[in-house]
Amino acid sequence: MAIDLSPFIDNTARLPSIPKVVGKIVDLARCGDVDIPNLASLISSDPALAAKTLQFANSPMYGSEHKIENLRRAVVLLGLDTTVNLALSFSLSSSLKEQTQSGLHYPLFWRRSFLAAAAAKKLGQIIGERGLEELFIAGLLQDIGMIAIDRIKPDFYTELRSDQVFHQRVREYEIERLGGDHAESGAWLCKHWELADRTTQAIANSHRPGRLSQTVGDQFIRCVCVSGVAADYIILGESADARKQLYLQAQRILSLSADKVDGLIVYLRDKIPEMEALFDVKLTESSSQSELLEKANETLAELNLQKLTRNRNKDGESNKVDNESRFDPESGAFSREFIKHYLPDAFALANRSGRVLSLIFVDIRNMAMIHKRLGKDVVSYLTEVSKLLKGMLRAGDMVFRYSDNQFLILLHDAMPVDANTVSQRLSKAVVEFEVHHKKGTIIADVACGVATHDHSSALTTSDEWLNEAYSNLADN
Repeated sequence: MAIDLSPFIDNTARLPSIPKVVGKIVDLARCGDVDIPNLASLISSDPALAAKTLQFANSPMYGSEHKIENLRRAVVLLGLDTTVNLALSFSLSSSLKEQTQSGLHYPLFWRRSFLAAAAAKKLGQIIGERGLEELFIAGLLQDIGMIAIDRIKPDFYTELRSDQVFHQRVREYEIERLGGDHAESGAWLCKHWELADRTTQAIANSHRPGRLSQTVGDQFIRCVCVSGVAADYIILGESADARKQLYLQAQRILSLSADKVDGLIVYLRDKIPEMEALFDVKLTESSSQSELLEKANETLAELNLQKLTRNRNKDGESNKVDNESRFDPESGAFSREFIKHYLPDAFALANRSGRVLSLIFVDIRNMAMIHKRLGKDVVSYLTEVSKLLKGMLRAGDMVFRYSDNQFLILLHDAMPVDANTVSQRLSKAVVEFEVHHKKGTIIADVACGVATHDHSSALTTSDEWLNEAYSNLADN
């Protein structure tokens, strides 16, 4: 399913536009034979852009021995591509400010955009890709479709609230409501601006690395795909889970080793102060950004529930689960009744969005003995096991009580290797959770079964997915 572009086509006056001076610079560059004095003259017509160009030319990045105070010398030093890209970057970030009643979190948007731009350029350097300045722009503009959506539908992102910090959630939200994502609207906007075709293609495929071949041209696009993951790593506070995801995607999409990824991370950290000064944008985590991330982590699972409930309501189904029956009364985990409503929608969402989801069965094999020994105290035991499992998972992952002796875990964005690692960690933790009782020490006998699903898997229903996890449990 593709996004409906008619609202954008019918409302071009409300869409963001390239500032006139930048449009003239892009047109001049497109001619091929650029006259440096003419380019310098164009830049000088915009005082803010002229000042920024001189600041950039005098930055440590270019290391000129003498202070450059002449725009012509600055343009010669920077080169045509860098000058054009600087003009586009600075002018867009300056002109595209938050609109009244906008639902889009603009500081977060630009923070991700500039981090991705720096990452895209560095990734291109690592793999030997040409056109590093073009990569910077493609990385910068990969999410520009979000601003286009915000201009056409000012309240569109309001419902996401703090969830905007999780970029994959933003994309799923767009697909649910628009039939497509901001990569599609962004590519259309770049065509409307008449930007380079390679840049437009990189934006269009920035969330679809699976569609790419191994051709040289596609390596440019792959750099843009990974750049967003690198930006998210910084935005999410350099958490262990975000780092693992960056390692995974960089290896899968660009075949980069962990050492190369570590080098990219160091580069981004070192680059942040310089970019903050050059582009007047805050890239380090502010207190408001920290609060946004904290709030998002606290509410992520509930937002997932709301999202899937909306899907079911759209289909006119009335067999809802009320809040009380969502939870298992003994353990406090989500109930088996709720699983029946949640999993089919989660399965369908993975098919539509390309998201990877994993299930883990945690089977306490000697539960009958534990029941017999603990009696009514078994409720406290189950509650503690449930808390233990939840405490070892990420925000947004979910714990269900599937049966008397089984818990079911749903992991978001977890590849098979990650899910297996988590299952081993959970199994070990439950076994080590000893309960000292008057009838003796209680030690659980635990087995786990794992099954992963994404849009490319052979599974056709959520029941098949569940059965595969259960079957893998039986093999342990």
